[in-house]
Amino acid sequence: MNGLNKAYLIGNLGRDPEMRATAGGLAIAKINLATRHARKVNEQWVDQPDWHRLTAFDKTAEYIGRNAHKGDSLAVECAIRPRKWTDKDAKAHYEVDLIVERVLWLHRRNAPAAIGQAILDEEPVASDAPSLLATDDEGRLSGPVATMDPEIPF
Repeated sequence: MNGLNKAYLIGNLGRDPEMRATAGGLAIAKINLATRHARKVNEQWVDQPDWHRLTAFDKTAEYIGRNAHKGDSLAVECAIRPRKWTDKDAKAHYEVDLIVERVLWLHRRNAPAAIGQAILDEEPVASDAPSLLATDDEGRLSGPVATMDPEIPF
């Protein structure tokens, strides 16, 4: 039996994606996603941001690079990839990478209630992923099902 090695996050982009490409032309997008958790401070609950650094490759990276902007609310499915290396001083390092496999827009910060038509006209990154968006009988977006508080600090 295979194990489960996934992370599911819903949050807001802290800035526009950082795009680059490998020497072979493979697109790479790095994004910073803020999620929230509540913490009790002086007998009051306060929302605190947690920041996650995510990496996307190939078509998913190209899609994110064309469409993602600071403040957008996203739902992402990531593979968790641990990596270990030794630096030039023989010191061992361990890091966990979150690799974006699927992405869904929940809300665009600077857009009308419906997500921009340009995103909807594109081929979805993962067509077998369940939709978190409300659509009408003709498949047109009728508005986001969920939104995040846009007051998350960026």
